[in-house]
Amino acid sequence: MSSSHFARISRAELLRRVGCMDQIGGAELFTFGEGPARGMQTVSVRTGAGLACQVLTDRGMGLGEASIGGIPINWFSAVGPMAPCYYNPTGSGWLQSFGGGLMTSCGLTNVGAATTVDGIEVGLHGRLSHLPAREVAVQRRWIDDRFVIDVYGVVRDAIVMGTALELRRTYRFVVGENGFRISDEITNMGASAAPLFLLYHFNFGYPFLSETAELDVVPSPLSTSVRDPSQIADIPGWRHMTAPVAGIAERVFYHRLAKQAETTEIRLGNVIGDRRLSMTMRLPTAELGCLVEWKMMGERDYVLGIEPGNCFVAGRDAILAEEGAEMLAPGAIKTVNIDVGFELAPVKDA
Repeated sequence: MSSSHFARISRAELLRRVGCMDQIGGAELFTFGEGPARGMQTVSVRTGAGLACQVLTDRGMGLGEASIGGIPINWFSAVGPMAPCYYNPTGSGWLQSFGGGLMTSCGLTNVGAATTVDGIEVGLHGRLSHLPAREVAVQRRWIDDRFVIDVYGVVRDAIVMGTALELRRTYRFVVGENGFRISDEITNMGASAAPLFLLYHFNFGYPFLSETAELDVVPSPLSTSVRDPSQIADIPGWRHMTAPVAGIAERVFYHRLAKQAETTEIRLGNVIGDRRLSMTMRLPTAELGCLVEWKMMGERDYVLGIEPGNCFVAGRDAILAEEGAEMLAPGAIKTVNIDVGFELAPVKDA
């Protein structure tokens, strides 16, 4: 992760120079005041090294607008920011309130096509991204010589006399660094074993995304396939992006990660003007062995989705029927830690 000029200054020396750490980096809670996002609560975080990011506490603890050194990172759909009350669980109605943002939380009872769970219709990618968090807390504190900002929330996806799954998520940002850690605990609060469907739907857009952007996965996936068999010929080009193309269809690649590697790194890089911007995402391969790449190179709908998960996006019914799903026993807890870092440097130094 790239750092600001003060990142290596000791706590004592830094505090000689500032009266309040908010001068350098901090977090503010705010509520959208107009349009379809009105009333939605958010935490806006800035690390002082160039990273600014919104944590959408009312949208399943996802991530909204994000930038690094003033360069936009995330993609927004035509929908834009929208409050969770507009959720439509019917069929693909999820897309009517899918505004994008840096990361949309998908699950916990479904990923992919709409289905029925315990007699209740659950739409595309489940309810998680439309469930507001409870116990929301923002903590700013020193840990040794590092000033950290933790944003915490609890999201419960539950049905009376049915499935009950709870997500406890903490984002940790370090002032002086361009990155964050996602620490998740998912607990089965129900009385019976339940399948768990978990997908982190990261969305990258222009100018970070352009025809010169390159994607890589290290170590290389064990296998790469396509959701649509008619697109098999596109597999060799999964790493390379294009300029927007009118009328092009989305490409969805399924990368099965090498589980013998403890950690998988996903790397996305591009040259923007005279600077090179790079993103590195570190995943626990044993916990998230499936990587979906949503490559949508359409005009206006121009986005690269990097979506690690514990399953692909065939939908709950197909996943259970074809390959099974990860099961959580009553009281069992699944933990996941994801590290995301950004580097922004002059091209000559990149």
